[in-house]
Amino acid sequence: MNRLVLAGTGSGCGKTTASLLVMAALTRRGLRVMPFKVGPDYIDPEFHQAVCHVPSYNLDRWLMTDRQMFRVLSAPGDIAIIEGVMGYYDGLDLSLSCSTWDIARTVRTKTVLVVDAAGGAASVAATVRGFCELKTPSQVAGVLVNRVSGERHYALIREAIDRYCGLPCVGYLHRQTDLVLPSRHLGLVPAAETQALATRIASAVRDAEQTLDLNALLALAAEAEPLPEVSPEPLPDYTGFRLGIAMDEAFHFYYPDNLDALQRCGMILCPFSPIHDTALPEKLDGLYLGGGFPEVFARQLSENTLMRQVLRDILASGLPCYAECGGLMYLGEAIDGFPMTGFLPVHCHMTERLQRFGYCTVHDLSGLTFPAHEFHHAVAEPGPDAVSVYTVTKAGQDRVWTCGYQKARTLGAFAHTYFAGRPDMIRRFWG
Repeated sequence: MNRLVLAGTGSGCGKTTASLLVMAALTRRGLRVMPFKVGPDYIDPEFHQAVCHVPSYNLDRWLMTDRQMFRVLSAPGDIAIIEGVMGYYDGLDLSLSCSTWDIARTVRTKTVLVVDAAGGAASVAATVRGFCELKTPSQVAGVLVNRVSGERHYALIREAIDRYCGLPCVGYLHRQTDLVLPSRHLGLVPAAETQALATRIASAVRDAEQTLDLNALLALAAEAEPLPEVSPEPLPDYTGFRLGIAMDEAFHFYYPDNLDALQRCGMILCPFSPIHDTALPEKLDGLYLGGGFPEVFARQLSENTLMRQVLRDILASGLPCYAECGGLMYLGEAIDGFPMTGFLPVHCHMTERLQRFGYCTVHDLSGLTFPAHEFHHAVAEPGPDAVSVYTVTKAGQDRVWTCGYQKARTLGAFAHTYFAGRPDMIRRFWG
């Protein structure tokens, strides 16, 4: 599959908007576009899926092995569009590990750099040249100019980049005021909550098709080098295991590769809504409550007393359950005073700032050690009966904390995990 990375000079330069419009324009050409996102993000991939109508997979060198990245990139399609994270070289530390550049070189793919040209002309070329020269090879093979005021503005920038950087421009985008995406405390408001998203993208892509050089983008994507062929990792046999999975406005942070792995194990995924449903799917063998925004929907979750009671009873009976971040919050006593399920002895409240952010390593009392990621404003205050089974260390730092609250066969933790290809983790969560 041909591949192309769309990277930004920094957060806020418009790379998500540019990525969505490139994906939409190529889809309108009749191509099967396979979207990907660098890093542990959940929200941007939901926008990708809204445009491409297929799941968007993550590429992450902390959570995944290189073999796992090669495997997910082997999905059938005409072209893979890989949206970067933060600025092109921003990663775990100054080694640039886990940055978009690190991913681009690992998956042997050319990069188109998205630059914000508002208020600039020749100076934009200086920015591009700096990105090309910081590391060799930079993988940067083209430039997409964003927030251009008009054709003359673009012509000046294109000439400057050609003269001083020796790189082609692959088109430009106007200031997309109609496609400004709203944000909340963890980033963009999710695609499902963004009003008239399909209509807004359809309107914006018609303009983008006039200013993007899609043929140049496709030519760069065709320069991607072949990747090694890899087979799916061996997984435990859970044939016929019915796994209830929380899926609604409050709970939708799931890595597609994790869900694929559960299905490759033979599990039957049975979605339910903690907001809207009053009963669980029948004959469940386990539960999975992922992350999301339970704090935004705390009133609705609290008002569904029947679901809260059903969950308390079934968890007390010993059904295995893994609850991640938002799932932990919902299984606790309360969120900001709103009563929740009340099974795990923790009280959660929201704060103004991020409490823990970034990559980490989890050391489980079961003996497992695995990479993870945390990103939350919530604080969980454990009660006297809370049993913590995780010791967590911040990547690249000496910061250590405890988490991972266990009761009966329920485990709840803030750490987001990537368990595709890790059979020991699947057995840990669901026995």
